[in-house]
Amino acid sequence: MSYVDAHIHLTDPSYRGKIEAILEDATQNGIAYLLSNAVDYDTSLQTISLAKQHEHKVLAAVGLHPWTVVNNGNSDQSKFESLLDEHGQYVSAIGEIGLDGKYTQDEEKTRLQKEAFRFFLNLAEKRRLPVVIHSRLALNDVLEELPQFNLPRILLHWYDGPTEKLKLIQDRGYLISIGPSLLHSKRLAEIARAADLGIILTETDGPVSYHGPFEGKMTQPSFVIDVVKKIAELRSMNLEPVRDAIRSNFQRLIRVV
Repeated sequence: MSYVDAHIHLTDPSYRGKIEAILEDATQNGIAYLLSNAVDYDTSLQTISLAKQHEHKVLAAVGLHPWTVVNNGNSDQSKFESLLDEHGQYVSAIGEIGLDGKYTQDEEKTRLQKEAFRFFLNLAEKRRLPVVIHSRLALNDVLEELPQFNLPRILLHWYDGPTEKLKLIQDRGYLISIGPSLLHSKRLAEIARAADLGIILTETDGPVSYHGPFEGKMTQPSFVIDVVKKIAELRSMNLEPVRDAIRSNFQRLIRVV
């Protein structure tokens, strides 16, 4: 079991009734772990339930997605302290949290996002949990916030920022994840070549759908195998050392054995 899907949303309605098939796909294709991210309080509860049912395969991340914050405010965030008190042994990370620059033209939405982001970063600091971060169009703001907290491990999921920022990310000990868009995105190909192999993880962000060879297919964990193959190809490396490095990076993020 050598591959990992470091970011998937197993509690998304698109996957309802399909979890067993997704887990079978993972098992049959050597996907060791699925880090299932939440977007709100309800999906946090659901992903904890999946982690309980499928221990050692599904790992739970809990939090409020910035889109949830923009649309619904921060009314649920106070519940997460109790959630971790009750189910902390099943929570592997805080996520998906972060900032989304699409909404920065609205001052109130920006304030709400930053308030929630800081709340969860503080929670991760107190609980010594890794953090999975959404940073679409907001990378600079995210990188400015993070050093204010003593965080153990950080993943910038679906990284599509400047390659010039990769050295800073590496120096700070952060990780990035790359998904199936790599197979048709020149931008992500640049990142996959430029990033140090020691900071790269693979993800699907399922149920997000993709173009290229995945056109019209339900997103499944096994898609990460093609991502690893593409990373190896872009870096002129054999598959095995790339696969093993990514697995090792994930073990460093989540501290699994």
